[in-house]
Amino acid sequence: MTKQMDKILKLIALLLLFVLGTFAANAQVKYGFKTGLNFARMTGPSETNTAGEELENWKNTVGFHIGMTLSYKFTDNFGLRGELLYSKRGAKYTFDGQSYRVFKHATGSVLSLGTSRYLINVNNSYFDLPITAYGRLGKFEVFGGGYVGLMVQSGGEGSLRYSGKTVLGNEVYINPNKADNELNFNLNYNYRKDDPGGSSSKSSDELPLSIKVDGFVSETPQTLGAYYDFPSGKRRLYNSFDYGLIGGLSFYISRALYLSARVQYGLADLTNKDADLSKSKIGTNNELILRDDKDQNFMIQASVGFSF
Repeated sequence: MTKQMDKILKLIALLLLFVLGTFAANAQVKYGFKTGLNFARMTGPSETNTAGEELENWKNTVGFHIGMTLSYKFTDNFGLRGELLYSKRGAKYTFDGQSYRVFKHATGSVLSLGTSRYLINVNNSYFDLPITAYGRLGKFEVFGGGYVGLMVQSGGEGSLRYSGKTVLGNEVYINPNKADNELNFNLNYNYRKDDPGGSSSKSSDELPLSIKVDGFVSETPQTLGAYYDFPSGKRRLYNSFDYGLIGGLSFYISRALYLSARVQYGLADLTNKDADLSKSKIGTNNELILRDDKDQNFMIQASVGFSF
């Protein structure tokens, strides 16, 4: 953990202890808990091919949240609320189109150009600390505010389908059958722990694919890790810190039981520019191209809660 993240953790802990201490000393406090579903995705600019067509797509994924709430009433109709939630969010990611792959062999590597189709279910877990102001009107409550989030887990699973030719014009295929020119890989990503150039197989019995490229055979894992295409250096694609805005509406079925829906819009850049690798383009000397763009969390939460 970096010194910056250590400071952030301490700040969150101190803020939470202050809020708990203040609330506990006042009779206007209401305690509670909530749980529900997250309908989440990521937003950001898409990679494009040489014709300017978009290659990436993000769709909603369903996660969950659970945690405690503390509310402080200034009046019967207005107050502040703090929450501490464990929340899972991510996205269903698709990349489809112009791409490349570099195949390593015993004496070097071979560049190939072709098309890739990535399908990845990204799952990121956070501890979220939302702080909101609320106003009551009968059984309805309107609220808004902000949140900070600390990532505690980050992973993804999916598949990669690739076909292409080397820069010499030779077909890339699974040796020895030249007709087997569509390469299929499993993707098992741990964005926080995977090593550069590493595979991530769940089975020790899994054999590598023997891929023929320009007269060489590249022994390539069937299951690729998050940073398999990086030659060296420890990287994390997703940044640990998230923050943003919240707004929503609750309906109280009784004095204690309520249903709630809200939008959570992230303002932080999720991706680390030193690990956000272009899947469509590679440099003239086969150097990796890294993307410096802004990707953000977007989520709709549906909750049921109790307040005492």
